[in-house]
Amino acid sequence: MDKKALTVTHTECGNCGTTLRGPYCFNCGQHAHESARSISALFHDAWHTATHLDSRLWQSLYILLLKPGRLTQEYFAERRARYLPPVRLYLVLSVLFFAFGLATPEKNKPPPAARNVAAATPEAPASNAATPGAATTDAEAPVVISIPGKAFRDVSADKATAEKKKSRKTILGISSCDDIHSSGSWIESSLQRACERNPGNYEESVKHGFVANLPKMMFLFVPLMALVMSILYWWPRRYYVEHLVFFIHSHAAIFLLLLIEALLAWIAAWFAWGAFAAWVIAIIGLYSVWYVYRAMRVYYGQGRLLTLTKLLVVGIAYLIGFVCTLAATALISAIIV
Repeated sequence: MDKKALTVTHTECGNCGTTLRGPYCFNCGQHAHESARSISALFHDAWHTATHLDSRLWQSLYILLLKPGRLTQEYFAERRARYLPPVRLYLVLSVLFFAFGLATPEKNKPPPAARNVAAATPEAPASNAATPGAATTDAEAPVVISIPGKAFRDVSADKATAEKKKSRKTILGISSCDDIHSSGSWIESSLQRACERNPGNYEESVKHGFVANLPKMMFLFVPLMALVMSILYWWPRRYYVEHLVFFIHSHAAIFLLLLIEALLAWIAAWFAWGAFAAWVIAIIGLYSVWYVYRAMRVYYGQGRLLTLTKLLVVGIAYLIGFVCTLAATALISAIIV
């Protein structure tokens, strides 16, 4: 009997029924495995997905970081399969940045001054004891109760400090929900209702909501900046999606640079390298500005002076839009908590 007759081959795609002409279906992309119940097929899919994604991710990050504007050129030159899609790349770096990049290292704080004074030690009362014949008053020498390792002032001083802290307003500028005022009645009533829903932790809820909503608002902010780019580069005429992809790649690159800055800041804080951290911030800041300029030069192909002028306009528009985005995020976070 012919051995070929014993060989079981798949001539049709099990997913869509299209006739196969290779290891993958050209209609839906499913691989022609010998059996979905095979453990080798499962590991094959896992290995292929991991290696394929990693290769595209690292290649995308390399070109994004070191070759400004090149990734956008590659995308519109129809060489897209070798890189991560722009939106996916932006989302990956955005999530990493807002998850880890905003976490600053905790700096070494100097010990409180109270621990260094003599009154904090058990021997302080003996050294400061009144000598025979010396007259002391409460105003001249406050009462100090000494406990090993700690020092407490008199009760009146503690009460005064507590009253001062109580009268001081919170970070949001309010001491109670009734102190919320706004030029718009709808905004004022909405903020007051949100405050009343969270009477004990309104301030913390707003801060957590702000951090959670900022990535979403930034994702909406990018298309607006692409609109600014389409106005600046109105000739020769380009599609809006070209400016959008360019700004998505530029924003993703800035997120990547800020992630690198955060990583180096952690290292500098770990080894107490204050000067190194300052240099890192300065270098990455300058590189970020040069990166956007170079990306505009590479992709749009205009002269240096014209590109610098448009970079200045983009920078001003970005600053205004970013401030408005932060204000809108804070307002939304304060209302929906």
